[in-house]
Amino acid sequence: MKIKTIKNWSEFDNAVGRKNFRKWIFRGQSYSDWPLESSLHRAFEEAQSIHKLKSGKEKKLNRVEHEKVMIDRFKCNAHLYLDHLPQPEDLLSWLSLMQHHGAPTRLLDFSFSPYVALFFALESGEEDAAVYCINHDAIRNDDDEYFGKNRLEVYSRILEPINRQDDPCLFAFEPTFSNQRLLSQQGLFVATNTLDLSHGKILNDYDIQDTDVIKIVIPAEQRFEGLRKLNKMNINSSNIYPGLDGFCKSMRRQPIFGLEWQRRVGNEL
Repeated sequence: MKIKTIKNWSEFDNAVGRKNFRKWIFRGQSYSDWPLESSLHRAFEEAQSIHKLKSGKEKKLNRVEHEKVMIDRFKCNAHLYLDHLPQPEDLLSWLSLMQHHGAPTRLLDFSFSPYVALFFALESGEEDAAVYCINHDAIRNDDDEYFGKNRLEVYSRILEPINRQDDPCLFAFEPTFSNQRLLSQQGLFVATNTLDLSHGKILNDYDIQDTDVIKIVIPAEQRFEGLRKLNKMNINSSNIYPGLDGFCKSMRRQPIFGLEWQRRVGNEL
């Protein structure tokens, strides 16, 4: 993985400007030292750590069974809260919906837009942030070479217990059951075909060039100008999170930009 720490925003523009649309995918993280791992992976790691604190040893977890129970519980209860649901057999869309509402899943959120990813990197926090740039074509080409004609079969059983027989891989997809937020974020998801390894560890095992995975580190002192830059591009909470939730989230930045900026925005609306 290539790591680049920017000194100014022209360097960021130059770094992402040559990345072909939909060939590259991007993810922003509020803290540059956070690894690439899903919320479900973290939940399992935290559970093992808590068990170890109690008994002095880690408890072996049946991760596949735990995930299955979580999905089943969500499918059984989602109709109590939502009017529109995916088809019962469309498990990736169910996982996407779970991810959307904050349930732990094996998915990581990515975007086709480096600037949307930058928004998520700067949305919260006050330390160095990071934007990961991944050449998805390179990953898919390596899967083609490694799995051969079976590559699509490996992808098709990404959530099946039989996947334990497959070597670890990453699978990027856009759910067939989308939503307004996903469209606004130019979003997609990356799933793992195993629950034993994080996204980052699987990514490190791909036979691709260092320049196919770039971690752009945004120093903390660049956050303010980065947020100003994104506001000028109309990339903010109001647009990234459509609806009242996004409007309310946008108020979080009022103390940063000042009252005059907030009044001006209100008048323009």
